[in-house]
Amino acid sequence: MKRFLMALMAVGAGLALSATFAAAASAAPGTDAAAAACSAVAEENRSVWAAPGTGEGTVGAVVAGRTYTADCSLVEGESYTACGSTTSLWAHVNYAGDEWGYLPSTCLAWAS
Repeated sequence: MKRFLMALMAVGAGLALSATFAAAASAAPGTDAAAAACSAVAEENRSVWAAPGTGEGTVGAVVAGRTYTADCSLVEGESYTACGSTTSLWAHVNYAGDEWGYLPSTCLAWAS
């Protein structure tokens, strides 16, 4: 079931990428009022990155098993291997209060 949901999210993200890039270009991360919020559970203790890739460094961390608010659509970024898979899709996650960052999509399970 988890793999099915992740595949479904990847297909949906592919359809929404152009809208995501347009929103990202016009607003700072976490400030797009139109972005839908979802709940996601961290698969592992993981660093959260400043951008959808490793170039800008880490800004915080998530804890395995804990639920976080995340934008429902994924963002295309640097290809990265984490949590048992390689992906170029990243989730924009609220990891602490008003603090947002990016986590490889393979490191999240979307909560129902």
